[in-house]
Amino acid sequence: MFVLVFWVVPCGFAEESKPLADAGTVTCDYSPPTGNRSQWVTSSTGFSTAVELQTAINGSGNHRRCVTSWRLHLRRQDGNEQVITVGQREDTPDDNEWTQENSFQIDGWSQDGNIVVTSQIQAQGDWDETTPILFDFTKKRYSRVELFPLFKAKIPAGCYVLFRILGVSDSGAVLISAFSTDDDRAPGTPQCFPESRWKLDSRNRSITRVARQQKK
Repeated sequence: MFVLVFWVVPCGFAEESKPLADAGTVTCDYSPPTGNRSQWVTSSTGFSTAVELQTAINGSGNHRRCVTSWRLHLRRQDGNEQVITVGQREDTPDDNEWTQENSFQIDGWSQDGNIVVTSQIQAQGDWDETTPILFDFTKKRYSRVELFPLFKAKIPAGCYVLFRILGVSDSGAVLISAFSTDDDRAPGTPQCFPESRWKLDSRNRSITRVARQQKK
């Protein structure tokens, strides 16, 4: 495990955060035969990354088997490249997830330019899962941070919560927006999980809620 220190924007938080690059969206019903790959993004120290989504379908009819892979393309300063698979799932036409939308994006680099932060995203209807994936070029390894287990004890039963990466804090913690999907609740009824911002310490796998600043 490692401590992350990220490039930050001078303001406290970014309400929305656009990725540096993304591989688009694929499903088992729609995927280019050659896969979807983003543009290369290069850090201040010369390491480069691109993200790719690849879907392979074998068989025919109801016996089809769809394997979706999230792949990191990595290039060092000397031009040597490697590709690693950091996520994979398998579906069949009988599964509800056959039409699931899968995405992959590059969110940013650590301040020293050695660690890249990416997001594996899976979505279908109201269900959505975002998983940060980090690769350390100096240690030549990647790390996944599953968010739901960190929030599970804070989410009421029957409440579904979505997560979005907003940016980073001055201390290097990943800033996350968390909010529930119960938009059909009765008027005057509070959300089952209040829209809130959190700091993620990726080294210790811990989260801390960020207090909202009071307007003056």
